[in-house]
Amino acid sequence: MPDQTIDLTKRQRQVLAALERLSMDNGFAPTLREIASEVGLASASSVHHHVRVLEEAELVERRAGCPRAIRQRVAHDR
Repeated sequence: MPDQTIDLTKRQRQVLAALERLSMDNGFAPTLREIASEVGLASASSVHHHVRVLEEAELVERRAGCPRAIRQRVAHDR
């Protein structure tokens, strides 16, 4: 796959950074509500939308049906 530049919004960058920070601090993936709280969003569904965009950009991956299954993809995963 050719290297593509991905334009993320400020909020998407915040969600990605919060995912990384919370995962490192806690040793496991955060819930959508934890990410929402970290970035100042009132709704977990807003975070879900941003995570879905990040999934489409292949920056994160999640396992369906698992509440703490969001992880940031590393370069060699892409």
